[in-house]
Amino acid sequence: MIKNISTDVLVIGGGAAALRAAIEAAASGVKVTLVDKGVFGDSGTSPNSLGGFATLFNKDDTPEKYFSDWLRCSGNICDQNLVWEAINHSIENVLELEAIGMEFIKDKNGDRNLYRGAGQSLARGLTAKYHGGQGPGIISVLSREVKKRGVQVFDGIMITRLFKNRQAVTGAVGVSPAKDLLIFSAKSIVLAAGGANRIYPQTAYPIINPKYRTTGDGFNLAFEAGIPLIDMEFIQFRDSPPGGARYGGKYLNSRGERFMERYDPVALEKAPRYRMAEALYREITGGRGPIIWEVGGIRESELEMPIAKDALKRGKVEIVLDFQRILGGAHINEKTETNLPGLFAAGESSGGLHGADRMQGNAFLETQAFGANAGRNAARRAKSTASMKMDNQQIEDEEARLAAIKGKVNPAEVTEAVRNLMWEKVGIVRDDKNLSEAIDAFKKIRKEKIPNLSGNDIFAALEACNLLRTAEIVARAALTRTETRSSQIRNDYPATDDKNWKTHVCVTKRGTGLSVSTMPVVVQSKPMAGDSG
Repeated sequence: MIKNISTDVLVIGGGAAALRAAIEAAASGVKVTLVDKGVFGDSGTSPNSLGGFATLFNKDDTPEKYFSDWLRCSGNICDQNLVWEAINHSIENVLELEAIGMEFIKDKNGDRNLYRGAGQSLARGLTAKYHGGQGPGIISVLSREVKKRGVQVFDGIMITRLFKNRQAVTGAVGVSPAKDLLIFSAKSIVLAAGGANRIYPQTAYPIINPKYRTTGDGFNLAFEAGIPLIDMEFIQFRDSPPGGARYGGKYLNSRGERFMERYDPVALEKAPRYRMAEALYREITGGRGPIIWEVGGIRESELEMPIAKDALKRGKVEIVLDFQRILGGAHINEKTETNLPGLFAAGESSGGLHGADRMQGNAFLETQAFGANAGRNAARRAKSTASMKMDNQQIEDEEARLAAIKGKVNPAEVTEAVRNLMWEKVGIVRDDKNLSEAIDAFKKIRKEKIPNLSGNDIFAALEACNLLRTAEIVARAALTRTETRSSQIRNDYPATDDKNWKTHVCVTKRGTGLSVSTMPVVVQSKPMAGDSG
C-alpha cells in the first residue's frame, strides 16, 4: 500500500533537534510533518543522554573565552561561524526552553547551578532536572510542545530516501514495519535523524538500549542525496560513567596512581574527552587497569542525578571506555542549509560544529541552537517556494529497491560484524594497516552479504545497510587523515600536521562508490551581525 502526504516542512527524526525544529517551523505558520522511526517521545539518544547544557550564565565568562575553549578542544577543525552561532544563542535557548516548561537544577539560593564539564575552562553547564529519572525531561517538554503546535506526527516510519528535482529537494519516502510506503512531498526538509550509536559494541549506558537505535540513517540519507559528509573520522569516546569531569574525585589505576597527572597535569579528570579516552586506553592496554573513580566533591545540588547518588553511596566506581558519538555529519552553514536547496540538517546528522572533539554540554546546546535555526529557515523557505512535482521514476526505483530485499542473510550478522570491526580496527588508536583491513572487510560484506539480506524485518535490513555505509565512511576518512589531531589518534602518524591537515576531510557519493577530498575550515574571528535563525 502507498500513501501520499503533502506538507510544507518535513522533519525527519524524533530527538531534541528534530522536535525543536518542528516547534519553530510550526510557530511560523506553515504545515509541519514529523516522521520518527521510533516511538514518538521515546526514541533516539536524546531521552537519556541530554542532561548538561553549556551556556554563558557564569558572570566570569565571556563569548570570547567560550570561543577560545571551543577552538582548542576542536583541534581547530570546527567551522567558526557555527561556533559563534551556538555560543551567542546559548542563553536565549535556555530561556526559550524554560518558557515552555523545561526546568534546570538550581542551588539552595535558587540560582542556576553551573558545573564545569570536560574540556571547559569555566563552569558553564546547566543540568536538566529529572534527567535520567521520572519527570518532565527535555523530550517530554519538547514532545508536549510539538503536539500543542499542531504538528502532524508519523512514528514507526523509517525514511529511506530523499527525492530531488532540478537539484532541489522535493520530498522523501518512508516505510512501515509492514512494508507499506508513505510518499512525503515537501517544500523544505529538516534532516535531524541523529547519529550512529550502534556503530561500536561499547556504547554508553543507557543509550545501548535497542529502542534508542540510531544507525547512521541520517548520514546515509545525506550521502545518497549527494551532500558532503565532513569530519566523520572524529569519534568521541568517553570515560563511563563520566564522573570525574562532572562531580569531582580522582581516577586511579591499579597501582593507585592518579595517572591523569601524566596526561594532563592541569585539567586532570576535567581534560578534553579525547585526552581522557586516550589516557584510559593507554592505561588499560598497558596492564594498569582496572581504572577506579575515587568519588569526592559531589555537591548536594547534584544528588538528583541517579549516578551521583550511586557513586556517593559506593565511594569507588570502576571506569570503562565507551563510544559516545560521531562528531561529523552533513556539511551545513549557520542557517543549517546544506548544498541541496531546501534540505536543512541539525543535531548529530550535521557536521562542522565540533571538529575533532566536543566539550561536555555542547551537544544539548547544539540540538537547540541549530534545531531552532533549521525549523525557522525551513519554514521561511517553504513560504516563498512553490511545490515541485516529484519524479515518479525516483519513487518507482526506491519501491523496487525495497521490494528486492528478500534474501536469507540475517541483518544482525552484518550489524555485529560491522560493530566488531569498528572496535578492533577503527577504534581509539589507529594505524594504516588496521584501517585498510577494515575497509577491505567492509567491501567484502557489501559484496557478499548486502545483496542477500533478509527483509523479514525491513528496519533491521535497512539499518544494517546504513551502519555499514557509515562505517566505510568513517574508516576512509580516518585513513585519509594522516596525522594525530584530538580524537583522531594515529600510532603511525603521531604528530599534528597543521600545514597539510588543518582542514575538513570530506566524503561524497560518486556513482556507486564514494570519493574523499578536503574542504577548508570556515574561519571567523568575530560573529557576524544579525540573526541566522
